[in-house]
Amino acid sequence: MTSGTQRSNDIDRQTRRMAELLVTPSWLLIVVIFAVPILVAFYLSFRNETLGTFVPGHFIGLQNYTTALTDARFWESIGTTCLLIVMGLVVQIPLGVALALLIEKNLPGTQIFRTALMVPMLLTPVAVGLIWRFMFDADLGIINWALGILGVQGPNWLGARWPALLAVTIVDSWQSIPFIMLTILAALIGLSKGPAEAAAIDGANTFQIFFYVTLPSLQKIILLIVMIRIIDSLKMFDLIFIVTSKGGPGTATQTLGMLVYNTGFGFFQTSRAAALGVLMVILVSPIYWLWRRAAREQ
Repeated sequence: MTSGTQRSNDIDRQTRRMAELLVTPSWLLIVVIFAVPILVAFYLSFRNETLGTFVPGHFIGLQNYTTALTDARFWESIGTTCLLIVMGLVVQIPLGVALALLIEKNLPGTQIFRTALMVPMLLTPVAVGLIWRFMFDADLGIINWALGILGVQGPNWLGARWPALLAVTIVDSWQSIPFIMLTILAALIGLSKGPAEAAAIDGANTFQIFFYVTLPSLQKIILLIVMIRIIDSLKMFDLIFIVTSKGGPGTATQTLGMLVYNTGFGFFQTSRAAALGVLMVILVSPIYWLWRRAAREQ
């Protein structure tokens, strides 16, 4: 018996060593792709490196961080980022839940409707941005043309701050709502029908069943979706870059990620852009931790 146990332990150790050996190339690839750029950015953030100049940089300590934290553009970009997050969540969560409830009823034509809703999620953000940019054109766009037929004067969507923020929210919601809808739909399918049926027998109407039975059961999955959407919104870059031409008009839609890009590749201030990137990672880390915790509980 002891000999058999020893042999089993030896096999387990050999299997574990083989598994570690097979996983090692993947870990090395992850280190090269993710860890090395982060360490290089952290190193650059303490220097005054600048692209397009032959003057060698030198160590300047925390100067890039103090400059960023005292720059009005930094706080403005954080405000714009938070505003887009709030606007997106207000639109996307209710519509995603409503569409999931509608599809869960399995009405005639549901399969075609669900397939059509999947299309935006399958398109690349660059293609989506180009399509909507032409649609939002103040003179030739189909949106203002449709509003004109209804007798409404369409705004200059990409020429003023609030219309541009609304345009970005519309585009982001159009592409993100299908993901929310599918996630909520999967949760609805997995819910037990017993509590809802018991509430209906007790005389509860449809709205009471939703708000007091269904919605509390979806609380954790909705929280998880909110965390995912916040992280996605914080790192949203391509849609804003294409739709608003690098955060325009001016800096009206310049998020924190867009500020990092404009600082590094617009003004060629490499070290300052690296410091902004490090600050961005610091801001995202608590949200990522909450997302991981919510995912484990789910």
